[in-house]
Amino acid sequence: IDLISPNQLPPPPAMPSKFRLQLRLHNDDVHTFEEVIEALHDHTRGDQFPGRETETSAGLVFDRNAADDMTHHVDSDGQVTVRAYATFAGAKAGYDRLKGRGLHCAVVSQAQVDLEF
Repeated sequence: IDLISPNQLPPPPAMPSKFRLQLRLHNDDVHTFEEVIEALHDHTRGDQFPGRETETSAGLVFDRNAADDMTHHVDSDGQVTVRAYATFAGAKAGYDRLKGRGLHCAVVSQAQVDLEF
């Protein structure tokens, strides 16, 4: 069996125009509100928000109030959409930020979201 290293994999295909992915955060009843807020918004960066989808150092939401609102929403409703993405790389960067902090999350397509409503 020939094994392929991750470096040999082709890049992900480009998404069709107007196709969007959503990053969802799921309630795990384990992490504190403050841990979730910190995963969503890095208070040490202030309210600066980079334009690139793959840049997550300042967090995934613009300001602390938005992170606080999302945390309350995920606690009461079980899940919340954190952010929409136009690229696979952006969605993976957001996913990796949340997973790296031990949170439960998923990336879903807008088509999936539409089917749910």
